Amino acid sequence: MSQKKQTISEEDALEGALSPIVNKLIDKNFENSGDKIATQMAPLIGGAIREQIKSQKDDIVDALYPVMGNMISKFVTKSFEEILNKINDQIQNGLSTTTLKRKIKAKIKGVSETELLLEESSEAKIKAVLLIHKASGALLCKVEDEKASLSDADMLASMMTAIRSFVNEWVENNNQFQELGEIEYGGNKIIIEASGYSYLAVIVEGAAYTKTYEMIRTVLEKIVLTHGKSIQDFQGNFETLDQESIEKELKSLLLKSKSTEAKTQKKKSPLLFLLPLLLLLYIAYIFYEKSVDANLQESIYSRIEATPQLLPFKFNVEVDDKMATINGRVPFEYHKQLLQKELQNISGLQAIHNKVAVIPTLTDPLQVSANIAYFLKGLNLEKNNNVSYTFDYNTLALHGTLANKQTKTKLLHTLKEMQGIEKIQDNTTIQTPNIDTNLYFQRGATTLDNATKEALLKVIKSIKENQITAPLQLTAYSDMVGSKAINTELAKKRLQSIQMFLQENGVTNAIESQIFDMPPPHIDATKDPKEARRITLTLKKSKSDV
Repeated sequence: MSQKKQTISEEDALEGALSPIVNKLIDKNFENSGDKIATQMAPLIGGAIREQIKSQKDDIVDALYPVMGNMISKFVTKSFEEILNKINDQIQNGLSTTTLKRKIKAKIKGVSETELLLEESSEAKIKAVLLIHKASGALLCKVEDEKASLSDADMLASMMTAIRSFVNEWVENNNQFQELGEIEYGGNKIIIEASGYSYLAVIVEGAAYTKTYEMIRTVLEKIVLTHGKSIQDFQGNFETLDQESIEKELKSLLLKSKSTEAKTQKKKSPLLFLLPLLLLLYIAYIFYEKSVDANLQESIYSRIEATPQLLPFKFNVEVDDKMATINGRVPFEYHKQLLQKELQNISGLQAIHNKVAVIPTLTDPLQVSANIAYFLKGLNLEKNNNVSYTFDYNTLALHGTLANKQTKTKLLHTLKEMQGIEKIQDNTTIQTPNIDTNLYFQRGATTLDNATKEALLKVIKSIKENQITAPLQLTAYSDMVGSKAINTELAKKRLQSIQMFLQENGVTNAIESQIFDMPPPHIDATKDPKEARRITLTLKKSKSDV
């Protein structure tokens, strides 16, 4: 028992002797290798926080509530304030020239008026920026606009710290977790954005909205990330701070504000925004006048078409600035006066310049059209003629088919001689007649009999009358009685007899021939040997006809 007590007393003595030395070594190692220790512990802290959230979520919520509650409260308060300010601005400028300029500018930029209003509302001028140490109230760094004059910035920093501490202490005593966000004086305000060990006091002139606060928070975040450790350890020695780098960050905030102000100053004169509007109004007026003139022109044409006495004649109508100018030709003064009388009743027409010419020798278009119709009706009675026409006073357009070139020549010559027709548009085509003919020979015969000659004479007559110049096609078939050589020789002699007869009777068309040692398609040589050995005469089809 005594041995056990002796062992315990030795452990206590050893612990008492080593504890001061070990604690001193740990403290010294932490001071010399704080960054290294922080790097090694960072992964462990993350895991520890996750485990703490899993096991004791309520404790984490209670610990973070003062910070998160403050952030959420500030965000909601600021958003609500912005909405109220925008509503007040819109009410105040509801019927002002500013509203008109903003509407025009929004149309030119292609954005909504709300977006432009938000853009204009977020413009603010930053006059000075102070970085203040929370605990001591010391002014760590300051930048100011060249027009601003902070004669005693240190005193202002101390006052800001005192005011902030007082307000925050009062808020905490009332069980609220909020920080002082801004102080307004006159038309300016001091925006306070705080971090763990420092805060920014930004003196702003004019309205400050989301864009201004975002710039301030961004700059403070950069300062905290870069210089947070040195600010945390600040004990009054400014040499421990990289003031040049901090000042550079603060100046960037000032420069961003100047850039926004410069854009605002570059706004064009209201006259420049009115000019596009005036131009648009002028263009709209021109289009309106053109529309009115077009409607009047349509009304004039409709009135002419509704007047039977004027319908046969062609008029050209132009309307400019509600004044109509009419050109054309009529056979009598009566038609010109009738036109003037009919158009005077058109509403909106201010003047009529009737330049219609009276030509007494002018043939009545109705009579000309009747003469054309009578002539074509007789022409179409002939075989293979089918011609139609349209007559637009002095101009005749022909459509359809004709039997031959002779008929076409006669048609055009006759129409040119008609009075009242000055121009003919010929769209007719020649309808080639069908001259397909079957020629027959007795068995073993090669000479033409009378029936065959009569059939060929009809073909020759049709070729000459219709002036057919296309090649002729002769095709010989066989009844397959006897040898192939004999049948081929008979076919050649028969073709020669036909070609000689055609040429003797004045046919100059090219003649092509071909021989088949078989009957024509669908012909049975045993039942109808005459049809089997026939020769067909046709017009040779061109490639475009196939």
